[in-house]
Amino acid sequence: MPRRHPSVDLIAHATGQSPGYGHASSDGRYQAVLFDACTVIVDTRERRQHRAPGVYPRGFEDALPDGMKGPALRVEGEETATAYAPTWTDVQWISLADTPDGFWMPWPDARATGLPPLDEQLPTEWSSDAPCATERVPKSATDRVAWLVALAVLAFFAVFGFEAMTWALTGGWQWLWMVVGLPVFAMFSVLTVMFVVTSLRERRTVRVALEAMSLERGEGFRVGEPFDLRLRATVPEAGTGERTVAPERIVMRLMRRTIRGDANGDGVLEDECCDEAVAHRDDARADRLLYACELCASPEHRGDSKGDAAQWWVELHDPAANGGEPFFIAGLRLLPAR
Repeated sequence: MPRRHPSVDLIAHATGQSPGYGHASSDGRYQAVLFDACTVIVDTRERRQHRAPGVYPRGFEDALPDGMKGPALRVEGEETATAYAPTWTDVQWISLADTPDGFWMPWPDARATGLPPLDEQLPTEWSSDAPCATERVPKSATDRVAWLVALAVLAFFAVFGFEAMTWALTGGWQWLWMVVGLPVFAMFSVLTVMFVVTSLRERRTVRVALEAMSLERGEGFRVGEPFDLRLRATVPEAGTGERTVAPERIVMRLMRRTIRGDANGDGVLEDECCDEAVAHRDDARADRLLYACELCASPEHRGDSKGDAAQWWVELHDPAANGGEPFFIAGLRLLPAR
């Protein structure tokens, strides 16, 4: 799912519930998020919501059966009925086109609820969601010698089986060699071919991951003044059939959330990226990696009347996962101007 819309956090703050997993439509207009046993559908263009209790979102569909107009949300759940979805125990669809009156409700007014608490994500371990690359497994000299010995043993028995069949062609009691030679040749010739093909096609995945992550962000920052961010981490041990590596670079973004008024006079949340930098890997120390960069909020944010009610945080993104959610979210403390 792409980045969660700020309205989802606003709804969670107003209802006192915690958002779970979610899905987004192909055009990004709709998002469906699970709140406990209730699915909330958010229309980011028209700033409205719909609640479907007792169902669980399974994804948006553009092509629907039975001539239903798309887009629609595919859901499943218990035997629960709403005014707009029948009772079911199997997969059903909630159409979002030509909805009846009363289907949608407006978002909560952010000015009445205030800014929701920042949902920090401070994991110590992380693995990239980007597709993993593969590579051939390097062989040591000992592994190559062992491979040649195993190949020689398999080839020997295959040749022995073939020779036994040729001995049987002389006739007489020599035909008994056919009983031994045929199965031995058939079995070991197949094993030899499979051994060679499997060895040549043996590959392992390259997993991009970090562990023991800690972000150094200092006591706070001031608008208009640069501040340093340092992420320290290590590379986790590789599992069976894989090799773990650290990412070459990490994208760090300085984010701000404020309340602004829309055309109807209601307060809505707005997330804004104030600065972005790429932190490259510094592996001068073999036991510890360092990603460091410098961020700075422009001075124009200092004169913003909404600055006192703003939330500030820093996000860490994987540049290989385009459009993905941040894997690290840490709040920042805004210090008074000098």
